[in-house]
Amino acid sequence: MKELSRRTFIKGAAASAATLTIGSLLAGCAANETPKTDDNSGGNQRTWDKETDVLILGAGGAGMCAGYEATQAGAKALILEKAESFGGTSIRSGGIIQASGTSVQKKLTAYQDDTAQKHAQYYLEEGEGTLDEELVKDMTAGSAGHIEWLESLGLEFTNVTGSAHVPMADESNYADRIHGTAVGASGMFTAVHDAAETSGAEFMYNTEAAKLIVENGKVIGAEALADGKTIAIKANKGVIIATSSIDHNQEMSKALSPNQYYDNANSICAAAPTNTGDGIRMAAAIGGQLTHFGGVIDLTGKTSAGINRQTPLMPCFFVNKYGRRFTCEDTTYALTSRELWREMTKTNHACYTVCGPNSVMTQEKLDEMVASGKAFTAASMAELAAKIDVNADNLQATLEQWNRDITESGADRQFDRATGLEVIEGPYYAFEEGFMNLGSIGGLKITLNCEVVDVQGEVIPGLYAAGMASAGWLGPFYPGSGTALLGAIHFGRKAGKVVAAL
Repeated sequence: MKELSRRTFIKGAAASAATLTIGSLLAGCAANETPKTDDNSGGNQRTWDKETDVLILGAGGAGMCAGYEATQAGAKALILEKAESFGGTSIRSGGIIQASGTSVQKKLTAYQDDTAQKHAQYYLEEGEGTLDEELVKDMTAGSAGHIEWLESLGLEFTNVTGSAHVPMADESNYADRIHGTAVGASGMFTAVHDAAETSGAEFMYNTEAAKLIVENGKVIGAEALADGKTIAIKANKGVIIATSSIDHNQEMSKALSPNQYYDNANSICAAAPTNTGDGIRMAAAIGGQLTHFGGVIDLTGKTSAGINRQTPLMPCFFVNKYGRRFTCEDTTYALTSRELWREMTKTNHACYTVCGPNSVMTQEKLDEMVASGKAFTAASMAELAAKIDVNADNLQATLEQWNRDITESGADRQFDRATGLEVIEGPYYAFEEGFMNLGSIGGLKITLNCEVVDVQGEVIPGLYAAGMASAGWLGPFYPGSGTALLGAIHFGRKAGKVVAAL
């Protein structure tokens, strides 16, 4: 984790959030540029450099799925990609997708009666009451079909696991739903790319979308930068934004997502470096409504807590500035990370994982961390507390309560933790927790047909969004592995079909 004065960071973030507005981010971005003059016509006509039916901005998972479905429906599709190759963050991911009621799930797990309705309800409860219910239910209803579609492209799903537990969700709606293949994300999205290309979708790489073109209130195309030149591309049916979220845009993160801003300043963002909010900015410039910002997809940097239910967390606990636990450590990873981030920013102090030698963190491994300056060790809690600058009496009390609860009841009486319930004995170790960021949550408000909605709640004609550039189906924290790819594939395929049918 990068060294940074947290006190300085938090003061700066608060000030920027108060003063930086979306208006300032979009300054100079006119909603309706004067059309270029067509010298051959002698009139005020725009000259188009290319023309297509469906123009798709971004060749990540959502964009490629949209291109495939559009061409399958008989429309011409052109996909612009800022990078030199396809895949975006999707091809960097774990290559896993959540789905319910599939034949694979029935074959490989004990969950024989899982339904899309249970899946949706679990997501909605994890969304803490903030999600668009229609979008979530539509996404889970399509999930089994997406597994079948990917299988039709030659993919074989070989394992199904489940998200770690969350305190706000009814466990009766839980099931193992995370579908994985042996070929991972690279194999999955190479197959999707090849299917889209074979179907007739055209790809333009090293081409950065710059501005939407609007005529009489309708989006009719976009400007892009290619080979150092600005080109205008006409979209006869519509434009689909699939450029992901604001992951690597620090200015937009200041205004919209302090957690993402913190992560970018203090850790590593593993999302594609081209994810700089381009599509979101362009849509906002013509009145597109931004929604559901603030959440991020985070992993705890060293502990990797809450990856799935099949991987128990080692015996350990997190402590804050005051030497106290403050959350259930083995809940799903993004919720754990959110609580860690909140505690760090609230107290202007690092949070630490405290443990003894165990099967995951052996004494040899822990001693190596100490030798490299990545951990602290001591024979007593008082000595350890002094090294990590937390309250010694509270740290001792926290250890005693943990060990007493495990010894007397075999349970975590404080936070109802499910795994790693073993007595912790010395020598004691502590290491600072940090994050690995996998991207931000938040984007453009969309309808059930992927139409982008403006700030007045009205559909912007000709403009659509899919994947992480859209919002409403993810909430204040990431609900579990495979959700982003489910959303990318579902809303990408749907947007392609909807626009092609116009």
